[in-house]
Amino acid sequence: MNGAANRRSERGSSMVEAAIVTPVVVAMLFGIIEFGMLFKDYLGTQAMVRAGVRIAAATPRNASYAQQAANEVQGKATVMNASAIQELWVYKANDDNDFPDGRSDFGDCSVCVKFRYDTGTKTFVPSSDTWPASSQNACTPTAGGPPDRVGVFARIRHDPITGIIRPVNVTEASAMKLEPFPALAGCRP
Repeated sequence: MNGAANRRSERGSSMVEAAIVTPVVVAMLFGIIEFGMLFKDYLGTQAMVRAGVRIAAATPRNASYAQQAANEVQGKATVMNASAIQELWVYKANDDNDFPDGRSDFGDCSVCVKFRYDTGTKTFVPSSDTWPASSQNACTPTAGGPPDRVGVFARIRHDPITGIIRPVNVTEASAMKLEPFPALAGCRP
């Protein structure tokens, strides 16, 4: 009789241990999934911003440079819904960092093209344009340069799928020098 009571006691303690450990393991599993999805959105944002800035830098003084960059960002936003992009800017960057011209943060930009996502057409459309292509300096250093730097900034909203964390904004920016025009090709600072 003593052996049967012992087995029942062990079964009871195993059930209590399982009741304590199972929620912890499940919470850890959901946490790993959630942070994995957040990291995916971060990497996706980084990739689409870099793709956009490469296009913008390669098409200086082209009237559609900003729209081409926004289209490239949208094309690379395959890992997320493009409507999750809350802000998208193509901006003139400082010479020594990736911030907008004259700023030390991403609070706003004064020389840029800002876009909004149009859910009807499922495209990015300009909402403000204070950096026309004709004002870009794309000259080589010997012909009036150095060239301006162009940047792309995006802020996306990561909505959690498990509810373990609150919605998170992911921001990313990248900047490059405009590809210089040779003086013989009509460089105008």
